[in-house]
Amino acid sequence: MRNMASSGASARGIAAIVGVGPKLGRSIARRFAHEGYTVAILARDLGRLSRFADEIAREEKAQVFAIRIDCSDSKSVKEAFEGVLSLGFVEVLVYNAYKPAMSWNPINFTDVRIDSFEKSLAVSSVGAFHCAQQVLPGMVERGKGTILFTGCSASLNGIAGFSELCCGKFALRALSQCLAREFQPLGVHVAHVVIDGVVGPPRPGPSTSQRPELVGEQHSSGGTGDCARSLMDPDALAQTYWYLHIQDRAAWTQEIDLRPSNNPRTF
Repeated sequence: MRNMASSGASARGIAAIVGVGPKLGRSIARRFAHEGYTVAILARDLGRLSRFADEIAREEKAQVFAIRIDCSDSKSVKEAFEGVLSLGFVEVLVYNAYKPAMSWNPINFTDVRIDSFEKSLAVSSVGAFHCAQQVLPGMVERGKGTILFTGCSASLNGIAGFSELCCGKFALRALSQCLAREFQPLGVHVAHVVIDGVVGPPRPGPSTSQRPELVGEQHSSGGTGDCARSLMDPDALAQTYWYLHIQDRAAWTQEIDLRPSNNPRTF
């Protein structure tokens, strides 16, 4: 069930990143590893996940654990978090999972298959529900913790031809708001991050976690033209996830939306 890129865990707590692919999830994991956290990365493809774990552990000199999870299966979620919690208490949960669309072209509602619709809901929202239930008791007991949910443009607006994605993401946003109102008074910061744009590959060169912080600086995306400039750098997005985690509890963000400076239309 578990591949350990490094043995042992620090006393600081675990950052569990659910839904780790080659872009945003990997960048978030790298950012928390850079800041000294033991990181558990979770996704369905354990082979690819293990490569990410080895890469981040090597680059950041951190402890990174790869654990397989199927967010649409409650048994898989429970087993995965048994592995995570065996490493220590979870201080940070980032839920970044969603069901990839077969095509980013609109699908006529009458052509949407019920099993595909249910799978999208299961991954986007029910999986988030199960993951949050696994970590919240420990966070409440310690009076601290952070849960960050990744949303998108479809979290805010119904979009013709994208009912699967929108319904799952709407439900995730509602879950985030409910948990924030229930658990923030108990010391758990819950926030919903709306990614209003297309996430591209990281910019060439050192990751954001290794670059000086220059607020508002314009960077090249590694491509040319408006298309390249419209892509969002996952390392830059990951920096916002880190800032949300370290916010002073006197001024917690419950929802934030992020978009590239030229603000392209996502759909």
